[in-house]
Amino acid sequence: MTKRTIEAGQHFRRIRLGARGHPREAEWIVEAVQMDAQGIRHARLVNAADPTERKTLAADVLTDPSRFEEVV
Repeated sequence: MTKRTIEAGQHFRRIRLGARGHPREAEWIVEAVQMDAQGIRHARLVNAADPTERKTLAADVLTDPSRFEEVV
């Protein structure tokens, strides 16, 4: 299985369905992708609704369809 490439500008939403079957999580925008000293790629994310809220995840987490979906 080929892994998707994570790039700045992509939008993602965590998979957690609400009462009507729609995702209820915030939308996150990939602000930057960086490689750490161990060679692991990390994505720095910013909340689309609140730009003061940020988090960093391993980029591979965003490619896991059971955890995140890309918002297009």
